[in-house]
Amino acid sequence: MSWRILILPKAEADLAWFRRHDRAAYLKCFDLVRDLAHDPRQGLGKPERLKHFDREVWSRRVSHAHRLVYVIYPQEQQVEVVSCKSHYEGLV
Repeated sequence: MSWRILILPKAEADLAWFRRHDRAAYLKCFDLVRDLAHDPRQGLGKPERLKHFDREVWSRRVSHAHRLVYVIYPQEQQVEVVSCKSHYEGLV
């Protein structure tokens, strides 16, 4: 089963920042996104469901300072990547 991945504009901007400033984190983000297509609830980056959201919001570690945050829509078999940089400020 493969999930459809959508990268939202903020996450695209985060990736662009990583491309210019932190190549290791940039490459790690791509590894994590690729892993999301297989199973968004387990795999690389220590997936963790975030509490206090109405939707199914998860995060994975990019580095000590950064998290990849995404929302899972099981009915649509879709994952929306919300952000990749920083922790959880201004989410969903």
